[in-house]
Amino acid sequence: MTNRKLGRLMTAVALGSLTLGGCTDAGGYDLDRFFGTVPIFSTLRGTIAYQPYSMPRLPAVGAVPVSTPLGDEAAPFTQLQLDSVGGVLTNPIAASPEVLARGRLMFERQCAVCHGVAGDGGGSVVGPDRFPAAIAINGSATGARSDGYIYAVIRAGRGLMPSYGERVAHADRWAIVHYVRQLQGGAVSAPSPAATGEGTVLDPATNADPALPPAADTAAPVTGQ
Repeated sequence: MTNRKLGRLMTAVALGSLTLGGCTDAGGYDLDRFFGTVPIFSTLRGTIAYQPYSMPRLPAVGAVPVSTPLGDEAAPFTQLQLDSVGGVLTNPIAASPEVLARGRLMFERQCAVCHGVAGDGGGSVVGPDRFPAAIAINGSATGARSDGYIYAVIRAGRGLMPSYGERVAHADRWAIVHYVRQLQGGAVSAPSPAATGEGTVLDPATNADPALPPAADTAAPVTGQ
């Protein structure tokens, strides 16, 4: 290639560069927008990924909770299954001052209006021209029922009692079961805060919501019907 031909080629390249550089909105055509419509170029012009074609990273350890220290919630069931479900469910939460305080708080919020603060069936809605009666849960009849049965009744309801499954959380139901046992005068194991490592005992008369401590994995309830 002679110097003259090389010079012409370089001139053509320079003019082409200047021409393409003028392809903007002002000139009626945007070369940058054009490249944005071509898939192979679109990810190279606007991507925020350091390596756009690399596989996604795995989530950090613990980012997705997979353990249930307070036990798995049982599969859905109805009032017709109270006896069968109640026979296999076991309380996964160990009784402690914190759990009893939480149980009392939730009982007084959700249950005492019918069953009474003492569990004797003398709630504020019971009386003439009001609700006819409520079951006394502090006696021997309910005391003979299993923990799982009481939990199941709270969740699914029984007879005139509606379901509280959407109003009382899974762990709170078990806390209520512990508190009902206390109302019945049963022996409830309540280790000291120093032994459980849970800190100061919360006053159950306050409106604070005491947190429930983790329970042993071996106490998880059966999740099948």
